[in-house]
Amino acid sequence: MWLWLVSLFFAVAPVHAKQSTFSVDKGSAEWAFDVRWTDGEGKKHRAEFELPAADVTKDLEVPVRFKLGEANKTVAAAVNEWGKTVKGAKVRAKAGDGGVRISVSEAKSKDKLKKTLAKAAEVRDAAMRDYVRSVGFTYSDSGAIMPNHALHSANYSNDVAPVVAALGGPTKDPRVFAAKALSFVQSIPYEKRSRVRDRYRRPLSLLGRNRGDCDSKVVLYLALMRSAYPRLDLAVITIKGHAFAALGLSPEKGDHKLKIEGERWVGVEPVGPGLFAVGQLGRASKRKARRGRFEAKTVSKRRDRTQGG
Repeated sequence: MWLWLVSLFFAVAPVHAKQSTFSVDKGSAEWAFDVRWTDGEGKKHRAEFELPAADVTKDLEVPVRFKLGEANKTVAAAVNEWGKTVKGAKVRAKAGDGGVRISVSEAKSKDKLKKTLAKAAEVRDAAMRDYVRSVGFTYSDSGAIMPNHALHSANYSNDVAPVVAALGGPTKDPRVFAAKALSFVQSIPYEKRSRVRDRYRRPLSLLGRNRGDCDSKVVLYLALMRSAYPRLDLAVITIKGHAFAALGLSPEKGDHKLKIEGERWVGVEPVGPGLFAVGQLGRASKRKARRGRFEAKTVSKRRDRTQGG
């Protein structure tokens, strides 16, 4: 059973966001941040906030990696445990570099052998799905294993509440806050995957390191939006080699819209350093989204959509 990991990257846009100042006072209890940047309209902003030192340090020191060897060992153990309940055959599972190998011996008949192997494969696959989910990962539509961006966006919404407050807090019109939060995230320096050891950064790691790539920035942005508007529909959008986001806002003229589950969502491009406004997407994102060549993972999705609250 071969499993493949997804790697995301993005070719940067020519017009850059401007983060003029980034400073952090790393206290023993709190890290105090001071961030200044300029948005796409040339307006200058400043955000000062504090985050628990222990939480930021933990995210920085414990990178998100899918440990395939550990996963295979866990799955093999689950199959062997199930095998103890099988009557009329002996089941053995062994973890290896290529996955989990299952063997069945002492079967009373060929039919018993065939059925036991089939059931063991089901147990193996279910155990792998459970393990993937338990460690904060998920499957893409193609079956590749990737960080569970939607789950992280929801789980970190409370952690980034101080950032939301520093950005001015929720506005009556969610689009206003969405624009300010977008420029804040876009201004964070872009980081190529090939140059870092821990590949994908969760929100606190991204803020602490002050750099990240496309899916890391998408998760931070959606965590900010989830914190500010818990009832707003949000989604992570992935295309080949890139990630962006979608918001359940009422589309305005000029917005690039995506059709998800029969409804229209507004696309947003948090990666930077391109200064794309809410509703605008980069060339590759726009082209592939228009053709429907994207995967959408909803952070939150309600039957009766509202604009926030």
